[in-house]
Amino acid sequence: DGQYRSIDEIDRLGVPVPTHLGHLKAGDDPVAAYGRIREKLQATIQSRDDDKLSGHEGAVWYVTTAKMERVLFKCKPESVEAIHWKGGINKAAVMATCWNLLETEDVPDYGKLERLLLEEYSQAEIDAFREHIDACIAFVGEELSFRECVLEAYHGIGIKLNEDKASVMRMLSSRFPRALMKKVFTLISRYGNV
Repeated sequence: DGQYRSIDEIDRLGVPVPTHLGHLKAGDDPVAAYGRIREKLQATIQSRDDDKLSGHEGAVWYVTTAKMERVLFKCKPESVEAIHWKGGINKAAVMATCWNLLETEDVPDYGKLERLLLEEYSQAEIDAFREHIDACIAFVGEELSFRECVLEAYHGIGIKLNEDKASVMRMLSSRFPRALMKKVFTLISRYGNV
């Protein structure tokens, strides 16, 4: 009938859905409800031996405005929110910096990466994250090696992907595991004709 409906108002036909934590109407106190949901979520959080947390990371509020637009708000328990707001280096930032370094370098190198990281982070933060930085460098190095291997195999075939995609992929399927063929195709599409 063209109306917006919440997940609890429709027949889901047995399809699993996220846990529904509540329903607010105009006039309800959203701040109090937010606090109650955060407490429920926090009660599910357990500290693990590896300094990580397990439990419900958070919830998403779908708010329907008077104009029938949907706005999403994240609701995280305190312990999870503290991690998200914690200062310092994170893996995503290091990975992005590794890939950015490749714009001017052939391979990621700790010294050059460290100089880039020092633009945003202190030496103490970098030193404390060294093990993770090394792991990121190793991962990017492995990705580059795999890319080179794929491109070498592709160029060895002598057929362009845009000329005969089926033959190219069939020939490469004998060289790479089936589970990696989508990645192989992406690498060839992106870097094969450069």
